[in-house]
Amino acid sequence: MSASAGPVLFSCTSSAGQLNPILALAEELSRRAVSDLWFASYIDARSKIEAASTRTQINFILLDPQNPTGATLDESDLVTQRGPMSTDGTVAVLKKITNSPERRISEYRNMLDVIDHIQPSLMIINILTPSSMDAAMTRGVPFIVTVPALPSCALRLRLPWDYPSPITDLPRRMNFYQHLSNVLFKFRLRAAILARTPVISYVKKCKSVGIKNPSANSGIYTDAAAMVLTSSVFGLEYEFPLSPRVRLIGAFLPPGPDNHRVEDPDLSRWLDDNTSVVYLGFGTLMRLSRTQIAALLAAVRRLGPEHKFLWKLSKSRQELLPPTSLPDNLRVESWIPSQLGVLAHPHVRAFVTHGGANGFHESIYYGKPVLVMPAWLDCYAIARRAIDSGVGLAIDRPATVTGDEAATKIMRILTEDSFRQRAEHWAQRLREAGGVARAADLILELKAELS
Repeated sequence: MSASAGPVLFSCTSSAGQLNPILALAEELSRRAVSDLWFASYIDARSKIEAASTRTQINFILLDPQNPTGATLDESDLVTQRGPMSTDGTVAVLKKITNSPERRISEYRNMLDVIDHIQPSLMIINILTPSSMDAAMTRGVPFIVTVPALPSCALRLRLPWDYPSPITDLPRRMNFYQHLSNVLFKFRLRAAILARTPVISYVKKCKSVGIKNPSANSGIYTDAAAMVLTSSVFGLEYEFPLSPRVRLIGAFLPPGPDNHRVEDPDLSRWLDDNTSVVYLGFGTLMRLSRTQIAALLAAVRRLGPEHKFLWKLSKSRQELLPPTSLPDNLRVESWIPSQLGVLAHPHVRAFVTHGGANGFHESIYYGKPVLVMPAWLDCYAIARRAIDSGVGLAIDRPATVTGDEAATKIMRILTEDSFRQRAEHWAQRLREAGGVARAADLILELKAELS
């Protein structure tokens, strides 16, 4: 039996931060003419998934017909900028999940039917899609877990006792007080989850329908997986012992030259015409406050006219911009189809980001240093690793950032050559890890072995 024999079933939520990395894998397998590719997600991801087909078709399946759209964060949920040692962010996310065990159970039963119909030889599942991993474990289908984040985030229950919690900004080498705060935070977090979320009833309901990992413990999923594909390389990420099944592939970037160009001709010309550009992009979930927008705008004014700024800011957030004219050195775009082309452009010199793992690794992949204004959860860990690896700086208190702090740190990144040098060093390391092409090789090797 060839490596292409037997269906391959992908599964992921429609959240861009989770979908784009795993979709890059599906696109690469399609490009290599692997047949019988299937992808389960929510309806709002359908066009994107079908557009990724190249030499072979990627067939879309609705992850759950009863829940056609995935759970999303709204503005009331985004309380995580209260600080890296706050439990509020994790509790807010888990409360939304554990309040709806019916969603997970419905998706689980639907995926059982999908597996029985398709009979996949292998499943490739994003770590934040527990219902699909549950179904794979029940049916005994080998599966690969994708983790487009720091490895420590998915494997945190397998970390050494003295390793900093992946949702704090603690360094790898901690003093006595940092060690103590690390331990206390872990206890406080567990206590907060038990006291402030319906996690116990959630687990009981999931267990009652035969789910083998009712608590959705990421360590159980990664232990059960045939392989775990995760972002980063050690050095950017703090090192810890890994199972041979865990592979660090660098960055989940889609292959091909088309991903290294700016699609908008007018924006492409603007980048060509300006030799020192700072790109501001804060993902699809972060809602910048009026204070944060004012501070960033003040930093832009202070650093003009020599340095230009490209700011991807949604239309809803643009309403918080002052009614008066914007600085001449600022260009605001409500949407940029792909930030890869922007980060790859030689005139873009730095990236101001919320600290999402995808954006962080994409920026370093192209040798661009970062200023991290952490948004939530693992963004604080990203900020600390940016500092420790020498590729950037971080805003100390994101919720109360000032224009002076933002301008001073951006200027340091632009004028101190060590940031660029370290970013280029780690760019080489990320490229050597192989990315999506290496991940596709590993998938096909595993599939051949299973066959």
